[in-house]
Amino acid sequence: MLNKCELNTFVENLEAGEVVAAPAEGVYGYCVDPFNEKALQKLVKLKGRTPSKGFITLISNIEQLAELTSGLSKSDCALIREYWPGQVTLIFPAANNLPHLLTGGEKTIAVRLPQKDYMQEYLHRWGRPLVSTSANISGEAPATRAAEVLADIYILPNPSPLDGSTSVLVDSKTKKKLRS
Repeated sequence: MLNKCELNTFVENLEAGEVVAAPAEGVYGYCVDPFNEKALQKLVKLKGRTPSKGFITLISNIEQLAELTSGLSKSDCALIREYWPGQVTLIFPAANNLPHLLTGGEKTIAVRLPQKDYMQEYLHRWGRPLVSTSANISGEAPATRAAEVLADIYILPNPSPLDGSTSVLVDSKTKKKLRS
């Protein structure tokens, strides 16, 4: 369980447009406010990543999808019931007003509703969607311990090493697993 000071510092850094790191299901993730263009630019630079790739956005509840998607079909809702909460990222049609760097210029958005208690804790404290991408330079191994996060940024601690797994990625339109 994270303490109040850790969570407050985490949120203060996000509100200031900073990149932070937090444990995800399998690896540490760099996190930013998905609606802050400057924070997204910092993240692209930090990871050495192409801006056309886009990012995964975490949510703490289904209602937050309204900020990210252009609406959900019955089949989208069936996928949500099947996979969430859990370590599955679903790709939905994106809302029109999302930053280009968030979606990589695509008309889709990748979203995950995690099940891990510690993730729900910091997502609830933040109170809105949150970008999370593996804490590493693109193409290198992701961090599974806080000490492996290379950037000089605020890191939410996790007492145990993470297992190195990544989320399954499912396209809601085709129902195909793009990454497993």
